[in-house]
Amino acid sequence: MNFEEFLQQKSIIPKSIARCQREVAKYEKWLELHDKIPETATKKDLLEYLKYVKEQRNITNRTQYHILRTLKYYYTYLSNEYGIKNITCFIEIRGLKRRFLPAIFTPQELDLLCDAHYIYTQEYKPNKRELYYNPNHKKFLQGQYIALTLIANQALTVLEIENLTQNDFDFRKATVNIRKGLKTAARKLPLEASQMGVLLQFYADGEGSPFMPNRNNFEYLAKSLRKIQPNFRDFRQIRSSRIVYWLKTEGLRKTQYLAGHKWVSSTENYLANEIETLQNDMANFHPLN
Repeated sequence: MNFEEFLQQKSIIPKSIARCQREVAKYEKWLELHDKIPETATKKDLLEYLKYVKEQRNITNRTQYHILRTLKYYYTYLSNEYGIKNITCFIEIRGLKRRFLPAIFTPQELDLLCDAHYIYTQEYKPNKRELYYNPNHKKFLQGQYIALTLIANQALTVLEIENLTQNDFDFRKATVNIRKGLKTAARKLPLEASQMGVLLQFYADGEGSPFMPNRNNFEYLAKSLRKIQPNFRDFRQIRSSRIVYWLKTEGLRKTQYLAGHKWVSSTENYLANEIETLQNDMANFHPLN
């Protein structure tokens, strides 16, 4: 297996593979100028190269991080295929600006948000204009509620929900099958009892139509949620809230699977928010406070 095939196995898109290959070629050329090869290069050599790249290209720490990640892929490949020592272990780029997550909701707040929207769908009276453009406005709101619960309980992305069909739901086993996406992995997730009733009702007519047929439905849902919950910002906030909760209760690897992250590093990005929440809890409940 060559390096390109190794990257393909990681489901990296062709454009990114080409970029990785270019970065590795630059690294190999630099080593050659110093009478060295990747197989015998040391950790000191790698650090000198990263310093050289930063100075010569005048790049940011974030770009330097992406270069290092490419070289981590390369040395993982060399280690797996040829038993070469992985000199990239424990090397990290300092000075990265941490990406903070938006304010998260607790599981109880997510449940209340879903319940409030369900009540909203039951009590909402569409006007004549809405009925003209969408005669089945009740089912339209019902589909939005299903989408909201799938984000709040299963942490699905907007794109994953748009791609769902009736065949993806197993009503006997109460599960939903999520297909592999460009950025997310395939997985099978359990459904809550509260979701099953609405799903069965939605598909009772046998039409099998999607409950969120286009992005406009999500815009309408977001507008409704802002009326219900002023702290609501976007759907990523809801998805992040569930993932942070999973990290506390399910652990890193299980959360990676549930969230559909292809790489564990994506899941680790949520750990900072978990630690911050834990620190706040400790401060609030410390006996000296």
